[in-house]
Formats: sequence, structure tokens, C-alpha cells
Amino acid sequence: MLVRLILGLALTLAVGVIAARRAWWLYTLIKSGQPDAKRSEGLGARLRTQIVEVAGQRKLLRWSIPGLAHLFTMWGFVILLTVYIEAYGALFVEDFHIPLIGRSPILGFLQDFIAVMVLLSIITFGIMRVQQDPERKQRSSRFYGSHTSGAWIVLFLIFNVIWTLFAFRGTSSAAGNLPYESGAWVSIAVGQLFTGLSPTTLFVLETIFLLLHIGVALVFLVQVLYSKHLHIFIAPINVAAKRLPKALGPLQPIEYDGKPIDFEDPPEEASFGRGKIEDFTWKGMLDFETCTECGRCQSQCPAWNTGKPLSPKLLIMDLRDHMLAKAPYMIGGKDMPDGGGIDWDAGLAKNEHGGHGVPESGYERHTGTDDIQAARPLVGTAQQLGVIDPEVLWSCTTCGACVEQCPVDIEHVDHIVDMRRNQVMIESEFPGELGVLFRNLENKGNPWGQNNSNRMDWAKDLPFAVPEFDGELSPETEYLFFIGCAGAFDDNAKKTVRATAELLHIAGVNYTVLGKEESCTGDPARRSGNEFLFQMMAMQTKEMLDTVFEGREPGTRKIVTTCPHCMNTLGREYPQLDGHYEVVHHTQLLNQLVREKKLIPVAPESSPVPQAKLDINPSTNLQYKGPQADGTERGLVTANGHSVNGHPEDQAAPAAEVVSTNGSSNGSSNGHGPKTVTYHDPCYLGRHNEVYTPPRELVEAAGAVLKEMPRHADRALCCGAGGARMWMEENIGKRINMERVDEAISVEPDVIASGCPFCRVMLTDGLTERQSEAKAVGTEVMDVSQMLLAAVKRGQPADGDKPGESDPATTATSANVQNPAE
Repeated sequence: MLVRLILGLALTLAVGVIAARRAWWLYTLIKSGQPDAKRSEGLGARLRTQIVEVAGQRKLLRWSIPGLAHLFTMWGFVILLTVYIEAYGALFVEDFHIPLIGRSPILGFLQDFIAVMVLLSIITFGIMRVQQDPERKQRSSRFYGSHTSGAWIVLFLIFNVIWTLFAFRGTSSAAGNLPYESGAWVSIAVGQLFTGLSPTTLFVLETIFLLLHIGVALVFLVQVLYSKHLHIFIAPINVAAKRLPKALGPLQPIEYDGKPIDFEDPPEEASFGRGKIEDFTWKGMLDFETCTECGRCQSQCPAWNTGKPLSPKLLIMDLRDHMLAKAPYMIGGKDMPDGGGIDWDAGLAKNEHGGHGVPESGYERHTGTDDIQAARPLVGTAQQLGVIDPEVLWSCTTCGACVEQCPVDIEHVDHIVDMRRNQVMIESEFPGELGVLFRNLENKGNPWGQNNSNRMDWAKDLPFAVPEFDGELSPETEYLFFIGCAGAFDDNAKKTVRATAELLHIAGVNYTVLGKEESCTGDPARRSGNEFLFQMMAMQTKEMLDTVFEGREPGTRKIVTTCPHCMNTLGREYPQLDGHYEVVHHTQLLNQLVREKKLIPVAPESSPVPQAKLDINPSTNLQYKGPQADGTERGLVTANGHSVNGHPEDQAAPAAEVVSTNGSSNGSSNGHGPKTVTYHDPCYLGRHNEVYTPPRELVEAAGAVLKEMPRHADRALCCGAGGARMWMEENIGKRINMERVDEAISVEPDVIASGCPFCRVMLTDGLTERQSEAKAVGTEVMDVSQMLLAAVKRGQPADGDKPGESDPATTATSANVQNPAE
């Protein structure tokens, strides 16, 4: 007993010192990041997040098989802590048991059960890694670029934890020292293998297996602290510190010393964006260290899936590896080198002959800790030894697929935009096309560079007058219809705003538009990194909106828009500038009007119209958010967007997916009967603002047959226009919009529907190209509002049968539109 006690404690003490030094070093490194005070706000919501995402593994379970394997492995670490308590107790007392619960057969069963499930889980992980072998599958493997050798080492160590556990407990059972007379079914069964051995032999075997069990765990601890598996300890912290409700929707303002920068009088020491690794906040550095290299973000990234160099996983890994290599200069006391005295040719030579196996990884251009590593630019070309290549940085569409899928809540989009901010505002290094965008925004107030005098051209020839703001908002006006730059200047987007205006007119909704007083919200400037230009444009628009809504209380400052980017900026970013408005997407408002029977769509002949599903329960004010991609429910939120615990009776059923069985090459209608429609989820309507159900309900209400693409809802593929990519050329790989159009036409629809003007442009361009190749002939791209308008018009009386103007039942529709929305 004395020997194994001394050996066990000595080994634990030695490893404990190593682990403590490493943990303190990591803590000091992460703490060296810039302050971010908001991460402690909303403690109740953060506690719920811990329960749902850490304990419940919600994000991981979206991928069922690997999710279940990880769920059992994670809980294995928690439950098997009780086995290690018993193991360390056995160093002192042979038949040690945990007080109160230590002899319960339930605990014994649970320990053995979870150990078996962990064993099955690591076998599952091993099979997955063989199937997804990056050496064989290259970029199509989500593990491409990950440190696969370290993953195999950890799987091997976990295997050793499990077999030594059963060996130790089996010999303890044979020797009569196991605390459980029943319940520990595997341990007792293993113990049967040792029956007949002498007590001395059993003691020796028990000691060997006990020390092996403790030793393997200690080796595992060191391995974790020096590898990507550090997430075992810090992922719960990173999840607790996440942006609430998630790191999508609004971008964060540039901060200095934990407070937003005043661009009219910025501090001299302030850093605009992230120009070096030290500029990131402590949360950013925690993000880098938390990355599990699982590749879920990489597998969902539209840029990566179309052959571009951006992998969100590799970007985070590069930042992490660069941070670790530069750490001696950041916290270790080493003096930062003078850039003029560095032999950059030596770094380039290392790059040429270093066996750089992952060209998408900028860090690999120069590895190790030296003056070159300390002085190399954060963003730069291969010749500059940049950690992040400009092609990587500017390939991002800010679609948020990476953030949506990340199981440990890394905030990829925020980090990418922060680096863009430094490139634009400090380095003046950005794609040339953005220079045109910036000039158009500065000089004309819109990305198209059109004159503001043309902002109302979309309303020409409408058979009713579109009310314009004349300096005072009447009490009867319920909504400000924010047209947006696309709606004003893009020909296809004009069809959307015309259809929406007609529907609002038919429904009797009192609204007004800003007309020539409207200007860009600043969204493209902000997503491209020009925060100064965004602030300037946003303040101008905010002042105009405050003038419009002067005297109106919160809750009555309502805005409706057809552009999800405008919706996101006005509703979720302007509050940063003290601009508070209630902003809804046109599909949300139109869906509400259909439910209230102010709009009555009529389906084509022989088209089954499904029962409308309540999106907002009027008795509880709870909104149904739609299903997850794997079918699980998101739950309910109040109308103001805050999550709540609802009851099943409050929640509407998820929208049914109706799949056409027609085998025609172009949908099913051929101009007659219901159309087959596939709906493309705009990123800034879907992932960023979680509006999935209203557009689909409108499609169904219009009498169409909804047929989902393989990637839809929160897994929908981006159209390629976000992140200011609308204004940049796409020169690497397959165009993202072509990838999305190919997926859309693969389900053979009559109509590709969307709810975003930028998506419509990209989808239309892609479809036009495919139709020039004689593919998807007859398919068209439409906004959901156009489909609804056509359905509503089916129920309107013909010209010869129009009731009189005085008929109160038809007053709102007496000015029926005679020309089609097209």
C-alpha cells in the first residue's frame, strides 16, 4: 500500500506542477487580450446556454451520429470523475468508497455504462476519421488541415483510460474491494476472469492497473493542455462568454479600452480593427484556443465549397498558432524586433523549402518563434509572409454558416470583419472594386452611384399614389416602408417593392416612404470594413428616421423593408447609435396580413392550400421560430425576440415539406395549376435573424408546392452577395451563386423564390447562365411577395364585375391593380 501510495502521489504531483504552469501561462496569454466588458452581461441567459449547449450538446446533436458520440464522451469525462475519486481513495484505503453514494448499484451501473458508451464512441470517431481521411479526400474532408495525429493520440489515450478502468475495477472486484456488490455489471464480469488467483497476486495486479489508470489520465491531462483538445476545459468558458443570443446579426462597434470609439474624437492610441494579434480581445484569443478543428464550419462555408482559399477553421487555427508562436514577445518579455533589421529573405526561403502542405494556411508560410514571426504582418501575401492571405480575408460573404455550426461558439465573422477594418482604414489595402463602392456611397448615398432623384422611379405607373413623407408623420400612418437602395435602383428589386406596395395598399395598411430623402443604411460599408463610412451614413439615416418618428413612443416606430440587410442594420445595429425602431421584413408583415384575412390569396385551380400556421400566438405573444435543420424545434420567442420556455400548446407545428412526385424536367405546372417552388433562405433573414417560417407559409398560402433544397433553413447555402461581395469580382473557383443555382434547379422547380434583393440578383444571374446552356428552361426567380400578389389577384373581381366604391367590404380593394407586378 505504501509503495503505490508514494508512486501515485509522486506522479500526480509532478504532472500537477507541469499542468499548473501551462494553465497559468495560457491564462496570462488570453488575459493579455484587449478588454471586452460585455461578456458578463445577462448571467441568466448564459446559464441557460451552459445547460443547453454544454450539458445538452445542442449544436453537436445537429449531426446525429458524431453528436451522440460526443455527448457520451463529454458525459463520460464528468461521470468517470467519480471513478478517479475512487482510484485515488484506493491509494490510501483498499476498499475505499465515496461517502453516501459510493456503494449505490445505480452509481456502479452508471459508471460502467458510460465507460462502455465512451468506448463505442471513440470507435465511432475512429471510423469517421478513416472515412474522412484528408490525405485521401483532400478538401472535401472536413478534417483537411486539422492536426489529425493529435486526434489519434487522444483517442488512443481515452481507449487506455477505459481498459485500465475495467482492469482495475475487475481486479478490485475479484479481491473483494469493489464498492459495488451489484450494478457495476462490466467490472464484476471482468472480475470473474481473475477468480482463483491468490490475494497477493490480486493485490499486485490491482496496484499495477490502478497506477496505470491514474498514469494514463495524467498523461492525457498534459496532452490536452498542449493540444487542440484544450477545448475540453475551456469550451464551457467560451460558450459562457459568447455574444448573446449568438454572434450573428449586428456587428460590434470598434472599441478602445472596452468602450465604443467616438469617430469624431477617437483616442490616439486606439486601434481601428485588428492589425496584429495583440489587438484581439481576450474573447478573441479564447476563441482561437477553443477551436476543436472539427471542420464543421469548413464543411458549411460557401467560399470553401466553391474552391476558394477561405476555411473558417484554418483561419482560426492560423491565428491561434501565430499567437502561440508570438507569445514570448507578448507575455514572455522578449523585445519586439525592429522590422528594418529582419532578414525577410530567410523567411521566404523557409517558406519555399518548408514542406508547406496546406496552401490555404498562411501561418504555415513561416512557423516557429523568432523575430520574423513577431514582425510578420497579420494580413499579407505570401511574399509578405502574411498570417492571413488577403484572398482568404476577402472571400468571406459573412453568411454566418460557420458561426451557426460551431459547437463551441467561435465568432469567425466578427474576427474577419475586424481584420478588414484595419486593412481598409489603416492599411488602405482592399480590392479595387470596393473603391468604387466607397465613392458611390460617399458621393451618391447608394452603392449603385445613382442620383437620389431617381429613388421613386419604382413607383411610376402604379394605379395608386404612394404616400411620401412630407415633413410630418400622420397619426394614422402605421409603417415607414424603407425601400432600400436595391429596391430603388435595381430593376428586379423594383418588382419586389412594387408588389409589396400593392399588397399593403390592398390590405389597407397605412404607410409612407421617405422617397428622395432616403439613403443607404451603410451596411455594405460596414461589412467591407469601412466602419468610418458606416458611422457617417448611419448617423445621417438615423437623424432622418428620428425626425420622421419624432414624438412617437417605442413600439410605434415601425419600419417594414424588403431587404434583410436593411432590416438587420436598422433594427439591430442602429441601437448602437441610440436609434431604436421596430423593424420587420415584408414577408413577416405580409404573413400577418394573411393570417388577419386582410389579404386573401386564392390558390390556382386544383391546388391544395394548407391550413395557415400561426407564427405568433395572439394569446401568448409567442412566435414559432421554425425547425432546426435536423428537425428539432428551436422553441418559442416573444415578439421582441427574447427566448422563453413555452408550452406545447403554444407552438404551431413546423411547416410541412411537400415534395412533388412529378418527374418533369421543369417542375409540375407547365403554366397550369400549382407551381413547384423551392425557397432560398437569405442569410441575413435566416441565420442572422432566424426568420424561416413566414416566407414558407406565404409560398404555401399562394397555392404553390414547396420543395426544399438539400441545404435549407439554417444550413442554407449563401447566394454569394453578402459581406459586400455583391460589389467584388469572384475570380477563384466556382461562383457561389452558380453553386446555389445548381442546387436549386436540381429539385426541378418552376420558381426559385427568395426574400432578398441581393439574393435575387445573384440567383437571376446564375439562372440566366444555366438557361443559356439549355438547363432549367422555364424556371424563373421571384420574390415571395410577387407570388402572393398573383394569388391575391386571383380572388379580386374582374374589371366588369368590380363593386362600387361605396361598398364597405371592398373599399380597401376597389383600386385593384390593373397592371401585373412584373
